[in-house]
Amino acid sequence: MINAAICTIGDEILIGQIVDTNSAYISRELNGIGVRVTTKISIGDNFDDILKSLRICISENDLVVVTGGLGPTKDDITKKVLSVLTKSQSFYYHDEQLEFIKMICNKRGLEVSDLNRDQALVPNNCIVIPNKMGTAPGMVFDLGEGSNKKMLVSLPGVPYEMEGMMPYVNNLISKKLSPGYIHHKTIVTYGIAEASLAKMLEEWEDNLDKDVKLAYLPNPAIGIRLRLSVYNRERESSIKIVDRYLTELKSKLGSLVYGEGEDTLETLIFSILKNKGKRLAIAESCTGGTIMSRLVSIPGSSEIICGGVITYSNESKINLLKVQPETLDKYGAVSRECAQEMALGVKELYNADYAIATTGIAGPGGGTDMKPVGSVWVSVAGDFGIDSSYKVFTGDRTRNITRFSSEALNFLRIKIL
Repeated sequence: MINAAICTIGDEILIGQIVDTNSAYISRELNGIGVRVTTKISIGDNFDDILKSLRICISENDLVVVTGGLGPTKDDITKKVLSVLTKSQSFYYHDEQLEFIKMICNKRGLEVSDLNRDQALVPNNCIVIPNKMGTAPGMVFDLGEGSNKKMLVSLPGVPYEMEGMMPYVNNLISKKLSPGYIHHKTIVTYGIAEASLAKMLEEWEDNLDKDVKLAYLPNPAIGIRLRLSVYNRERESSIKIVDRYLTELKSKLGSLVYGEGEDTLETLIFSILKNKGKRLAIAESCTGGTIMSRLVSIPGSSEIICGGVITYSNESKINLLKVQPETLDKYGAVSRECAQEMALGVKELYNADYAIATTGIAGPGGGTDMKPVGSVWVSVAGDFGIDSSYKVFTGDRTRNITRFSSEALNFLRIKIL
């Protein structure tokens, strides 16, 4: 198995000025060719820090991929560090990259400055990856010998420039390092906390083969993804072992599992309603349109959605959805009774097959001992009648709204299956 480290360089990452998306992209690319990423680090624009960190990464991994620090300014020092690290004897101008830089400058009506020209300056001991989308070329250094072959790859920090070079990088890695095979499969669950899920699977997980790993990937909008991975086996064997364990996992978790891979609650709802030929109406109070937004993000959603309303005030609940004033006076807006009348009202309003309604307290204020912040009532109406669910979540306003919408979609899933 080939192990890799990814190093992103730049003060702007460490101070939070930009978000590092490069390492996530590179991880996916490397994983796809059988390289296991073991380390990710971000390093500031300091010569000694970069040199020290890269030496450690090289000593512990077969492959190191570096992004950033290849620009024309004084703080772009990656090239200088790499020349010291790899004991480069000299630099030279890479003709193809230099001509491309000149072309860019000419198109923009700019003179080719020394700083522009120096972008094409590369160490004499590297393989150059021409940059067809920018000015800084990528560089590949072969390190080590014999069975201890290692590789260091340096790429621009601009995401689309880096991404344009990855097919070449992947091909080079496959030829020079001969990575193994990694097989992943993922199922998606909803309705159980991560700690409870881990406890539920503890004994089963302990009995997995040593080269099979289970990862828990929680997300408030999705639920918990469970990813099974197998390393160091032949392709056919990897697929068989993961499929066997996945079958066991689904059997153990039952209705908590709602999908595989990149499935989401909204894509599942869309598929169910489309296959049934049914349409949905939505009434939202505390979720403020989040449920509708998640569903209409799916192409073709007009096939399954009649319409929806956001009834945030009591007046709008009464006027648009025919919620009875007596219901609000007796039970309050955050109640089973109100949620059910909202669902029935929006179902009638749009002549829908199914309807869903939410009412709750997202916070940070508005909670009471009886109805704390994080409370949500969800009601679903359909050919089965009407049913409701009550949950209390902990989180800030944004997180609560996301979880309210997920709870609503999951309850709808359960009722219409």
